[in-house]
Amino acid sequence: MRICFLALGKFAHVDPYIDYFRKRGHEVHFVALAPGPSRDVPTHNVGSNGGFLSLLGKSSYLPAIVRARGVVRRLAPDIVHAHYATSAGLAAFICRVHPWIVTAHGTDVTLGVNSLLWRVLLRVICRQADCVHVVSNDLRDKVIGLGTVVDKVETFSIGIDTTLFRFRERSVSYPAAPLRLICTRRLEAVYDHATIIRGMSLLKKRGVRFVLTIIGDGIARAKLETLATELRIKDWITFAGGVPNNQLPAALSEHDIYLSASTRDGASLCLLEAMACGLYPVVSDIPANTEWIKNGRNGLLHKVEDPESLAECIGQLMNWTQDKTVALAQNRELVETRGDRLVNMSRVEELYQRLQSRAGSARNH
Repeated sequence: MRICFLALGKFAHVDPYIDYFRKRGHEVHFVALAPGPSRDVPTHNVGSNGGFLSLLGKSSYLPAIVRARGVVRRLAPDIVHAHYATSAGLAAFICRVHPWIVTAHGTDVTLGVNSLLWRVLLRVICRQADCVHVVSNDLRDKVIGLGTVVDKVETFSIGIDTTLFRFRERSVSYPAAPLRLICTRRLEAVYDHATIIRGMSLLKKRGVRFVLTIIGDGIARAKLETLATELRIKDWITFAGGVPNNQLPAALSEHDIYLSASTRDGASLCLLEAMACGLYPVVSDIPANTEWIKNGRNGLLHKVEDPESLAECIGQLMNWTQDKTVALAQNRELVETRGDRLVNMSRVEELYQRLQSRAGSARNH
């Protein structure tokens, strides 16, 4: 099968798809709408490498989309898969090479539906796509709310490599000192690390001993380090920077509690990785997280942008006397059932085959 993936060059969530289908022996091409790292498949860079167009922001995608149309039509793939609805989804719509599928990953839809222009464009993209793949139930509701035919919406996460992120059995009964906390989200505003740092400051004032490791890099790092210094907890926090995905399991195994204060999300692979490794999740109360975490059962949910709520969750955890070993094992089972990458990628492959078969039948008639 000849498969053409469309995405921005730096969009990392397309990489597992490229790797899986390349290893399965399919002919894989990647059309990059903006510059990015090299992949192990033929890559067709149609985006701007700098100059005037790079100053136009998203407007610079328009010439890239026109160029992408020519490349995709020349390749004549059996399937086109666009990742991120408000960039590659629009490109796939312009290409008009069927069958094509668009995957909504999160903010492309959650923010897009709040814009009059993008709401109209998303409605057209989702109606014209042969299939709309979403990674969470919240996104499913939103794309159906755009008028998308229910039968062509597929809902499942890309999942994680459960052979890489292995479960480490541990007895998590509290209080334990110091608490070993970790956050593995990129240092960007949407992930709201400031709420975590302020929550940690409250814990320190209450005499709770802890160590916090923040893995990830991003534009907010300097501000967050300054905040930690101002709150006098810089010595309690390690900013570890970016860590390759294959090194994350080792880092996770050294901690017991996973934190995330994200204000919005699609399906958090970081959360699934932590659950798979046996960490207890304390995360923000948003639809993407409540799909996986039931408050008080297999994790704790804190109010969005509320350091006090986060600190109260940690305090609640400290006051528990029961062992959480069973809950952690259930989290691992949940990830294996719904979030295993190999299983979910095979679903994508079956989806491609159905779309290709359906397209062939339509042409024959």
